[in-house]
Amino acid sequence: MAKTKINADSYLKTGSNELRILEYRVSGISFGINILKVSKIVSEIKQLIRVPETHPSIQGVFKDMNHLVPIIDLASVLGEYREKTKHDKVIVTEFFGLMTGFHVERIDWIHHFKWEDVIDAKHVFSGIDQKYVLGIVKPTEEHMILLLDYETMLLDICPEFKDKAKITYTGDIELAQKKILVAEDSPAVRAMLVNELSNLGCDIVEATDGLEGWEAFQKEEFDLVISDVEMPQMDGLALTMRIRQSERPDTPVIVYSSIGDLGMKARAKYLKADAHITKLNLNKLIVTAGKLMNGEKVDFDTADTDIDEHGVEISEVTETIMLD
Repeated sequence: MAKTKINADSYLKTGSNELRILEYRVSGISFGINILKVSKIVSEIKQLIRVPETHPSIQGVFKDMNHLVPIIDLASVLGEYREKTKHDKVIVTEFFGLMTGFHVERIDWIHHFKWEDVIDAKHVFSGIDQKYVLGIVKPTEEHMILLLDYETMLLDICPEFKDKAKITYTGDIELAQKKILVAEDSPAVRAMLVNELSNLGCDIVEATDGLEGWEAFQKEEFDLVISDVEMPQMDGLALTMRIRQSERPDTPVIVYSSIGDLGMKARAKYLKADAHITKLNLNKLIVTAGKLMNGEKVDFDTADTDIDEHGVEISEVTETIMLD
């Protein structure tokens, strides 16, 4: 099994609103993924273990070190036909605290962009029924790369994640009438987050990207800002930096990201975010939000530790299928 390790930490300047996109192809279409979400690229999978009664897009699992990693046929998810080629690769990702492989036809290139270069797909596909394309980038005038909503994709394939994204904590937290700005470009994740917070009595203002969030922040005062990292126009790190340089720099900010690696947490801490919570850890998000809005300090280095419905901490472990 051949592997290529992606060193994602080597390029991103904190708060610079930069991203690098790994371009790959499926059925001849160019797609891209932020390299911060890429753990490694694998080819020559010698043993694929098929698992019965799983989602039809799951090809099986393969052994990587001492783990079994599920492989998703991306062409199947997107409703495209794919022929196996000698260039086939598996992009292993790590987000939501989960390792997942996406089977693609080939890897093309890594491109460097600014988030303001990302064209928001909702403006392009207005009125067209599509759910997985979030943005478009253009390395040249003739070439377009589609950026997918991998979070919604995984939620569709693994519905049990939606249960994880519900609040089960039964402790005493009072959030009623608190005004919260939620900046999140994934419609599925944003809807879940807004629904749970609204059920607690919060007054929610939604933003579909960082720039929209920044514009909302300048117009109104908020008790808390919850921001994704990857968003068109302005990412969550740049939004955090602007808030800290604004006239209301003490507004609590929680970075709520599917990228849970130490590098991302270090960037959020450097920019003085109050906490980094890995999606879909809603119990911890709510507890942390309650503390911050009540004027309490939280320990940034332990803020991402999960808790159960009784407030007991659960060790943060990347989810994979373990081998005995």
